[in-house]
Amino acid sequence: MPFFSLDEQALWDRCPAKMKHALQGGVTGLAYFTMGKESDDAPTVVGLRMGPGCVLPRHGHDCHRFEVVVQGTLDVGERVLGVGDVMVTEPGVAYGPHIAGPEGCTTYEVFSNHRGSHVILFDLAQGLVECDLSTEAGVAKLQEAMEEDARLGARP
Repeated sequence: MPFFSLDEQALWDRCPAKMKHALQGGVTGLAYFTMGKESDDAPTVVGLRMGPGCVLPRHGHDCHRFEVVVQGTLDVGERVLGVGDVMVTEPGVAYGPHIAGPEGCTTYEVFSNHRGSHVILFDLAQGLVECDLSTEAGVAKLQEAMEEDARLGARP
């Protein structure tokens, strides 16, 4: 039975190879724990480590999601979440942007299906844009959509 601590590299080594390219823009760590087989679209827990001021754009997922802050603070717009605070979202509901506090932020997100842990529904000016962040093409699609969003006039 493995054990992990937030400050141990072994935890952050659990970032799947197909997600390593997502470590950019202030996201400094991803750790995946799938509760069954990926092929069965099993529930998945993702550790997410963000550097100071890291911004995750407004987005949602196709599944239920539970997030708890375990280190630092996270400004979610309506309030600033601290250690032990929880946020819950329904499928298809967009939230954010999320902005990591001055000390950064680490959270654990529980997704009711595996797909929701990497297929993101970004809420941009041109509407919801689905991007599979487990592929470089999905990350490129997101970057293009965000550039278009900036040209169209991003919403707060």
